[in-house]
Amino acid sequence: MLRAFATRARTMSAEAGPIASAITSKVEASLKPTHFRLVNDSHKHASHYAQDGSAACEAGETHFRLEVTSEAFTGVSLVKRHQLIYGLLGEEFKAGLHALSMTTKTPAEK
Repeated sequence: MLRAFATRARTMSAEAGPIASAITSKVEASLKPTHFRLVNDSHKHASHYAQDGSAACEAGETHFRLEVTSEAFTGVSLVKRHQLIYGLLGEEFKAGLHALSMTTKTPAEK
């Protein structure tokens, strides 16, 4: 099941689990994105990702695709943009988030 969570005004689908909710609130609070999209791709990896009993595994939230457009990325390299997001989500990775594919842009790059 493909679940996408998109927001501009801090609204979120009722289907969002704890990891998706945390990603959404942390990215929105820190980066104030003009575009945000989070897609749960965990179902695509269930057959080859070892379920470790973590909170993310139990919630079916181990693999996500994230699209973020933010002024905060202006003048920041792609590597630093990704490092910024990884830093925001340290707790989620410790809770079992396994993979996060990111597209990070400035409004001018859109």
